[in-house]
Amino acid sequence: MSASPITVGRIKQVWRFPVKSMFGETVSSAQLEPAGFADDRTWAIRDDETGAIVGGKNIPKLMMLKARYINEPQDGFGPQARSLVEIEFPDGRLVRSDDPYVDAILSMYCGKRVSLLQRPAAKNKKPFKLAKPMTPSETRYVLGMKADDPDPDFSWFSLKVLGTVSKYATPPGTFYDVYPLHFITTATLDTMNRYYPEGNFCAERYRPSFVIETTPEFEGLAENDWSGMDLKIGDAIVRCNHPTIRCSMPGAEQPGIHKDPKVPLAVMQHANQHLGAYATPRNNGVIRAGDTVQLVPKRNDKLSVWLTGTGRKLKSQIIKLGNVLAEWQDKRSESSAKTQSQHPKGFRPFTLIKREPESSDITSFWFQDPSRESLPRFVPGQHIVLAVPQTDGSFVYRPYSLSGANNSGSYRISVKRETSQDNSNTVVGKGSGALHDNLRTGDTIWIKDPGGQFADVPTDNTPLTLVSAGIGITPFLSMLESIAAENPNRPVQLFHGIRSSEDFAFRDALSQLQTRLNNFKLQLFISQPTGEPVHNAIAGRMSAAQIISKLEDANGQPNGQHYMLCGKPDFSKALHDDLTAQGINADNIQFESFGSSQAVDDSDQTQYQIRFAKSEQTANWDPAQENLLTFTEEQGIEAESGCRYGACQACECTLISGQVQYPEDVQVPGGKNKVLLCSARPKSDLVIEL
Repeated sequence: MSASPITVGRIKQVWRFPVKSMFGETVSSAQLEPAGFADDRTWAIRDDETGAIVGGKNIPKLMMLKARYINEPQDGFGPQARSLVEIEFPDGRLVRSDDPYVDAILSMYCGKRVSLLQRPAAKNKKPFKLAKPMTPSETRYVLGMKADDPDPDFSWFSLKVLGTVSKYATPPGTFYDVYPLHFITTATLDTMNRYYPEGNFCAERYRPSFVIETTPEFEGLAENDWSGMDLKIGDAIVRCNHPTIRCSMPGAEQPGIHKDPKVPLAVMQHANQHLGAYATPRNNGVIRAGDTVQLVPKRNDKLSVWLTGTGRKLKSQIIKLGNVLAEWQDKRSESSAKTQSQHPKGFRPFTLIKREPESSDITSFWFQDPSRESLPRFVPGQHIVLAVPQTDGSFVYRPYSLSGANNSGSYRISVKRETSQDNSNTVVGKGSGALHDNLRTGDTIWIKDPGGQFADVPTDNTPLTLVSAGIGITPFLSMLESIAAENPNRPVQLFHGIRSSEDFAFRDALSQLQTRLNNFKLQLFISQPTGEPVHNAIAGRMSAAQIISKLEDANGQPNGQHYMLCGKPDFSKALHDDLTAQGINADNIQFESFGSSQAVDDSDQTQYQIRFAKSEQTANWDPAQENLLTFTEEQGIEAESGCRYGACQACECTLISGQVQYPEDVQVPGGKNKVLLCSARPKSDLVIEL
């Protein structure tokens, strides 16, 4: 006879997470189906480059987003949940799943091209497939383990589950990681808080389906002893599978929860890297907050076999063989990828379909991707990166702001032909010169899709003040065109500086925009007035005081504006400092300038140990080096590189262990275990896969 059920506590909280890896919400009850809670994780983020579903392990910044339903899902685990969600960003900005800019905004935030995906039906397995298996070294990094730690213990999992997770990012038809449910007890949380009080071990850190408030007699990691047993919760029955193996993500910053890398270390030390437990529904039912939870101490024979030492030992051997195969496949695919394209990851061949002069030294170029009917939407202000061919067969990588509104058929940039003097010789810029002098309609050029953090959402209603000098106006043309098309009543002021009236490019375009934008004001500054006078232009260079005065004259509130500055680095930095000196809140100012970053924090002079895994070299970091790329080259180790200032991401490689820091103006890689050598400096000892 089986033993009588034991009351272990009550349901303290029921959670649902509308979007995978984003912060969720508590509910009073949840409908239980064989695949879990029907309204849980009905949306997820997809990496558009690989086509794979990604989460917080891949893009930690997702953990700081909040998601809530605008309308409740209707079809459970049917073809689609037919729900709408609203996503809240850390700065309070909101975007809906039906906003035409939602994918572009998420891509800008994540630092890579992504899209919001509604849960497909289980029979459509393609969206769930992994781009490539995660290698053991990547797995150790995500789990917060050191590079030389032994492989994590996955022998708790059944071979069926291991087979699924080896092929799919999530089980087809769902967006949970492994099992339909995950729960944690207050006994476990209380125990971990006693071990490490500063860790704030709360349910929110672990994103559970439900939390069990255990009765006083249960202490320690209570649920670790329930593997193979059933929980009876109201009219619902769930099977306790086994303890949950924890990654490093609970130590990441989350809404209302501080970042603490010691949290996963405490779990590793005191809980053998397991916290909470996985569970699988055994019937349809409802789980409600306040329900009594009973443990049915009857083990399933088949499951018990796999949970014994013998069964787990056998699976460990199988897993080790799989790890060897995964490492071999990864090296093979990496070698194959290098032979397929001479350009960094993410570049595609485009065709120049049109070029048009805007002034004596500025030309606009339109590009089309012949393999795509439509191009990804971008947030106005973002840039694309071009692999510009040189006469010797090499390439230089240059970012150029998009200067047109979203057009599904083409991207437009406007480029100034840059020149400089070297003694008595005129030197033409390698990028701009090649585009102006050599690129002709019909030519092919490799381009990376839009990126960058300098951007403005046209549908935002915050009053906008744009300040540019010379060619710095190009991202603002894209913003103004988009606002005119989608939000023509938005208050916008443009302060633009040029050298002389002959340098006034885009005059006709700005004139047309003044007729299309109902609250648009243009103020031109001419530093060296010559030639034909321009109506209402101010002679001399612009200043922060003049900008603020003009805003006040227009009955604007200088601190109620969002300021965007674009020009040469010296111009943008100086004006930024002048505006803050005039009392403008620095949080309201955003500025952009391309080129090697001047904001590198070199105050940390620690000689960290840097190990290059493939080269089997170890060296102490030289704080005099500008970044990891120059340091790597100094060691005689070959590393891919392109623009060398963070735009093209050619130097992206795998960070096996350790932490790095970047200048504020660099768009960091989307992946947790990736590093941009040209922009990063170490914050700890590192192991790099080079």
